[in-house]
Amino acid sequence: MVLISCKNCHKIYEKENYKEFTCNRCNHKVTKRVPNSFQISFALLICAMLLYIPAMIYPMMEITQLGVNVQSTILEGVISFLEMKSYFIAIVIFTASVVIPLIKLVGLFVIFISLKINIKMENKTKIIMYKFIEAIGKWSMIDIYVVAILSSIVQLDEIFNIKGGLAATSFGLMVILTMIAANKFDTRIIWDGK
Repeated sequence: MVLISCKNCHKIYEKENYKEFTCNRCNHKVTKRVPNSFQISFALLICAMLLYIPAMIYPMMEITQLGVNVQSTILEGVISFLEMKSYFIAIVIFTASVVIPLIKLVGLFVIFISLKINIKMENKTKIIMYKFIEAIGKWSMIDIYVVAILSSIVQLDEIFNIKGGLAATSFGLMVILTMIAANKFDTRIIWDGK
């Protein structure tokens, strides 16, 4: 007899073998492991890592004030808030836009690499890292919300205008891809190695 859980509702079944079946609670197809879960998650993570570069280099916001166009990256925005002595806002933006995405990308990368290369790390540690990454995932979107709200509210043509820059698109896609990568990953794979 083997134990197998439904990935959707987490009901545990006792079966003769790992042959796939339909969950009687949620009608979800239950398999031993989600097919190609690791490959899909790893590919999405690589794409997200590549998107992190333009998200940090290119302008997040384009502000037109009295016909003068000013562009600023995430880090330039943080520096300008520090210069205005708005330390709390600078810390929040730096944490949500630079630190949290970096933690997510590096954390998922370490988990995925540890599954292929023999790294001395407890499986419980990998699960804790994964749960933490999943929990902080949505907090990275603060910059996108700010740009979207400002862009929709402040539209006075050449007098004062705010638009999202190329970094906003890259950043939004990066956050979405890391969230999908974490969601698509079948954590049961972590326990297969031991």
